[in-house]
Amino acid sequence: MVSWPIFFLLGVARAAGTPYKGAYIGELSTLEHGVTGKVYAVDNVTVYIENFSYDGEAPDAYFFAGNKSPQPSSRGFIIPDERGRNDVLGPYRNKNIVLRFPVTKKGQRSLNDVKWISVWCRQFAIDFGHVTVPPGLVKPAPQVATGLHSDKPALAASSVTVVDTDTIKVNDFTFDATVPDAIFVLGSGDAQSSGSQVLDEKGSLEPLKKYTQRSLVLSVPREVRGQPIQYFGVWSPTKGMISSVTFDTKGLLPPSLRSLRK
Repeated sequence: MVSWPIFFLLGVARAAGTPYKGAYIGELSTLEHGVTGKVYAVDNVTVYIENFSYDGEAPDAYFFAGNKSPQPSSRGFIIPDERGRNDVLGPYRNKNIVLRFPVTKKGQRSLNDVKWISVWCRQFAIDFGHVTVPPGLVKPAPQVATGLHSDKPALAASSVTVVDTDTIKVNDFTFDATVPDAIFVLGSGDAQSSGSQVLDEKGSLEPLKKYTQRSLVLSVPREVRGQPIQYFGVWSPTKGMISSVTFDTKGLLPPSLRSLRK
């Protein structure tokens, strides 16, 4: 496997060894109660706050967001905490947390609805610290490709989705197993090359068995995480590439939530 000093994760460069956290929004201002933290967009409805701190001493503080004013105000909505609850915030000390925007009567809230994110005291209408969402922020999103297809051997999938940096989902996968050495592969560059083998849904390196309209969740091989994913397919050492799909390397994938919560 080639070792590169700079990795390009679907079009976004980052230094080798630097954990990918999503699209950087900015750093929380420290106004009161020791609020600090760096905020990233995981996707359009999820944010990650790295090294979040807050002393927990205010009586009525919440994660809060809005777009009715350029700076934090009472005209906004609560973002549930990392447990999905609308509880008053307790103390945090350099904690990494993942927050998901709520579904309200107006529908799913998202970064499209937000100009700022704040640690906000509702009782006294005080901003303890906030970050402003940059205009035109490019939010990470899964990459979806049209499905696999082959007549001989019979092989099909309605779609293939790179869900995040660790996960691929293959929908409605069918394979007749008449090619006995076929395996899942992914890679960058030439879509006819063997690339790296992807373990099947059971975590096995064995050749693919027969499938009939199965939805499969697969893991991106650890040794290629952080490198560009340009194609995914079913490949055989004797037959070559049976069928493959390609992805736009200029897109920005969500980081794996599992990696953020480590």
